[in-house]
Amino acid sequence: MKKFISKNSIIITSVILLLAVAVVATLAYVFTETDPVENTFKPSKVSCAVVENNGTLVTDSVTNTGNVKENVQIQNTGDTDAYIRVAVTVNWMNADGTRVWAQKPIQNTDYTITYNLSEDGEDGWFDGGDGFYYFSKAVSPNNLTEILISNAALMSGVTAPVGTDNTQYYLSIEIVASAIQSTPASTVSDQWGVTVSDDGTISKKGGRLQ
Repeated sequence: MKKFISKNSIIITSVILLLAVAVVATLAYVFTETDPVENTFKPSKVSCAVVENNGTLVTDSVTNTGNVKENVQIQNTGDTDAYIRVAVTVNWMNADGTRVWAQKPIQNTDYTITYNLSEDGEDGWFDGGDGFYYFSKAVSPNNLTEILISNAALMSGVTAPVGTDNTQYYLSIEIVASAIQSTPASTVSDQWGVTVSDDGTISKKGGRLQ
């Protein structure tokens, strides 16, 4: 006995097959033509510079030739908020900076430095007791800290030493600043050993409760 398949069934089946092929072709097109999403994250830059008198870049040291530093601040030259600290070193050094006189200059005898430090250490600069002065607040990009040094100079009437080989030595006051990202807070706490309070200010380790 022969089975007959109606023309309508054949037509319906053909349409279904065509639709299935079209769906597969469409999906294949979508998956093969979609462009990948590129990673556009840019790492932050952390940097700083020593400036005086509201913006003049400090590029040399204080010497007994009259090069006095005034109103010294630190500028955040990076692109992210950063904490700032400064080390100040004072030596007798020859003109080309290759040799240091063994005897250390004496503050308020050979030279004077006037620091602007916060009394409570919570608002402005404070002495960390580890050879660094710290600015208690994070500084935003392109902004300045408050003034750390209002004046640094050789004392009047001081005679610079001369070595046994007749080398003339000059007073050198070097101001070296460093910056570190402000977030996460654990970064500055771990690297600089300071305490970070809830409002983001920093202090000596154990100086204030977090």
